[in-house]
Amino acid sequence: MGALRIHRLGAPLTPAFESENTPQHPYSKFNILLRTPASKFIVTINLVSKFQVVVVGGGPAGSSAAHTLAAAGINVCVIDRSVFPRDKLCGGLLTLRSQKTFQAIFKTDWSPVIQTKSNGARLYFKQQLLNAVTDHKDIFFTCRRDYDAFLLDLARKRGATVVQGAQVQTIDLKESSLKLSDGTIFHFDFLIGADGVNSLVAKTVFGEAFNRDTIGFGLEMEVPLSTEVPTVTEPEIYFGLLDWGYGWVFPKGKTLTVGVGGLLKKNPKMREDFENFLTQRFGRLPAAKIKGHFIPFGDFRKTPGRGNVLLCGDAAGLVEPITGEGIAFAMLSGSFAAESIQEALSAARPQSALELYGERYATIAGSFRQANFLRYLLFPKTSQFLFSKALPRSQSIPRRHLDLMADELSHAEYAKFILKKSGSGALKMLFPSRSK
Repeated sequence: MGALRIHRLGAPLTPAFESENTPQHPYSKFNILLRTPASKFIVTINLVSKFQVVVVGGGPAGSSAAHTLAAAGINVCVIDRSVFPRDKLCGGLLTLRSQKTFQAIFKTDWSPVIQTKSNGARLYFKQQLLNAVTDHKDIFFTCRRDYDAFLLDLARKRGATVVQGAQVQTIDLKESSLKLSDGTIFHFDFLIGADGVNSLVAKTVFGEAFNRDTIGFGLEMEVPLSTEVPTVTEPEIYFGLLDWGYGWVFPKGKTLTVGVGGLLKKNPKMREDFENFLTQRFGRLPAAKIKGHFIPFGDFRKTPGRGNVLLCGDAAGLVEPITGEGIAFAMLSGSFAAESIQEALSAARPQSALELYGERYATIAGSFRQANFLRYLLFPKTSQFLFSKALPRSQSIPRRHLDLMADELSHAEYAKFILKKSGSGALKMLFPSRSK
């Protein structure tokens, strides 16, 4: 059945359907506009809302999936509750891993949405500078408002249908359909959940979007550049500010993105700690607004979906807890999900899509398991104390950390390196029961 919607003239027709190439086959989305004689209303009749793949969420994961599917000639629709460009809380740091992944998927230049670039970092323990690296690996900084809109537009230009300003209200897994808040119903053969940490798709499949006992939380402020704000050219990483967490100051075009993030249950006074950090860093509490959001903290989905539903990006918990990198893994998982659907359809075995995705997803999951192990070497208070003593004497530690972010060092190799640097004495302090 189609959906009937009546709009008063002068009001926007929402949701907004956009596609660079309107597909002409049974999966197409058709609108018929009928003007009444009095010219007071426009009646929109949605005859068909069926797509091979519906992607919920137009961020990096969703856009990567949609672009990959559209490039393969698969009829795909992206639905997002926001109208792009839209604000998104995120540090906006992009690594060489991100650049490599972006270019492999979108095959174009990302410089239009890169605000600044650095090739080093400054590492602190609380307010004490421990070490600094320059002239090493490139790090890029973007505003997610611009970056996400750029990726979504690339997916649209590749042939994906984009529906903006549309809130998904319910998902019916048995009927392979979803309903928007305005009553429009979409049917799909496959559903990709790329709708973030508060994923409705994940909640529908697993009963909850995330586990509150293991979820992280982040607070962030965009501090406008002014004569009163000290110049920052390299990203600053701060340890010792939170329990099982860290802080950051990232240089942007017109602001400094300042934030802290860590395990929610271990930091009941996170806002107070953040305000103290801001005051110490800038000599006063900046007047800009503090915003907060949940962050996956290594608690990734072991099985990234069920049946014909695949989860990507934050919806699958894919934020690496050591570096905080999420954008690269969002894009990578989105492309993996799309490739798996394409392979399953090509083999006439649509039921195999999740299994095929799981095989690709395992490469990400393996790295995240190593990263979760590393958390116990870096985040406990005793570990951070030892880290603060070892870091000033070593140029290799921060450089190897940047190598990890550049995807030139595996998490397993980095773990071996940290273990070696820690030494047997540090391990005995960390794990006294194991030394007996």
